[in-house]
Amino acid sequence: LAHTSFKNGTVIFAEEQTKGRGRSDHSWSCPKYKGLLFTLLLKHNMQPDHLCLLTGTMAVSITETIRETLHLPAEIKWPNDILIGGKKVGGVLVAFEKNLKKQSIFLIGIGINVNFTEEDLPGQTRLPATSLAIERKEPINRNFLAKALLQDIDKWYSILKNDHYRYITDRWREFCVTIGEKLTIIDCGKEYTGKVIDISNNGGLMMKLKNGGIKIFSGEHASIKY
Repeated sequence: LAHTSFKNGTVIFAEEQTKGRGRSDHSWSCPKYKGLLFTLLLKHNMQPDHLCLLTGTMAVSITETIRETLHLPAEIKWPNDILIGGKKVGGVLVAFEKNLKKQSIFLIGIGINVNFTEEDLPGQTRLPATSLAIERKEPINRNFLAKALLQDIDKWYSILKNDHYRYITDRWREFCVTIGEKLTIIDCGKEYTGKVIDISNNGGLMMKLKNGGIKIFSGEHASIKY
């Protein structure tokens, strides 16, 4: 996609996903007409090491949309999982490429379980799953949800483009269930155990380690051990 001619902000929707890929090559699938699946293409001068902040911008947008549109208590599990009641309902994957003109291209994949039934949910996964329809106990209008989400993405991405990172990280902290958790992070093949104390200004996970030291982990390289 990055090597094709497209307008900045192009959104490509899919009605089904059979071989979706998440972080660390985790699989993601969605039956026909039951999810909200799209890729957003952006030309942006953000440095690749700020990918996590772009991920957080999208996660905040999704969470805010679900909360304000459907009145469901959506939360973020750092850096890119969207949860309701501890169960995964959606996620974000941001990839970075250079096009033929050497421009920075960000491909943002978003997937949300919208009208899944209990029978549609995947079996054993690293996080239990749910859907918006299950949580609302009624079908959800996907077009209505898509419109609301794209409006929120436009709002929060404008904040990001204007370098108002603090507004994003403040909202991220508000929604993030990972803060306060004791867990193990895998970073470049090495494990670190401690308590999560904050999200840094560029979207990194700030952890107080067992030895008392403070370390910040980047979402591009680090992952939570399950």
